[in-house]
Amino acid sequence: MRRALVLGLWMLVALAGVLVVLGVFATRGSVDISDLARLEPDTLVSARAEAKLGAFGQTSEQARLAGRPIPAQVAFTHDELTALLRQWGRQEHGFGSITELQLTFRPRTLTLTGVLQSAGLSFPFRLDVAVATENSQRTAEIIRFQVGEMYAPGFVRSLALALAERTLDAGLPRLPIAIETLVVTDGELLVSGAAVP
Repeated sequence: MRRALVLGLWMLVALAGVLVVLGVFATRGSVDISDLARLEPDTLVSARAEAKLGAFGQTSEQARLAGRPIPAQVAFTHDELTALLRQWGRQEHGFGSITELQLTFRPRTLTLTGVLQSAGLSFPFRLDVAVATENSQRTAEIIRFQVGEMYAPGFVRSLALALAERTLDAGLPRLPIAIETLVVTDGELLVSGAAVP
C-alpha cells in the first residue's frame, strides 16, 4: 500500500512538473500573424454582421414554424465574423476571456488567432484549419495549432479534429442549418444549405 502511495505521489509531482514546463512555453513568446490581414472591424461592420445573423434567425424561425427545412444561404466576411467573435470573447467565461480575437479567411483556410487570458496568465494562440463542404461531404484538416512557443504535433491535431467532428456529428452544438456547401475564399465564408426546424 505504501509503495502505491509513493508511486502515486511521484506521478503527481511528475505531472505537475510537465504542466509547469508546458505552461511556461505556452505563455512565452507570441504567435506570428505577419501573413494575415490585421482586422479592426468598426461598428458598421458589427451592425452588418448582426443584421445577417438576424435575417438567418428569421429564416430559421420560419423553418421551425413550418416544420420543414427552408433553403438558406449566408455569407460573412472575415471582418464581420471577427466583430461577432470579439463581442463573445470579451465576455468573462469560466476559463477566462479572449482578447485580440480574429478570424481570417484565405482560400480553403480559416485562421483563428487571439490571446486567452486565464488565471492571470496570457496564452497567445493560432489555429489554421483547411475546410470545405461539397454535396454535404465535409473535409477538414488542422494545419497548425500553436499556443505560445508550443506547436501541437500531427497526432494531437488529428485527435482534436476527430473529437470536433464526432461532437458535430452528435449534434453538439445543434446547428440550425444543414450545410450542403461551405466555401472559404479570400476574405469571405459562403454557406448554403437548408435552415432546419
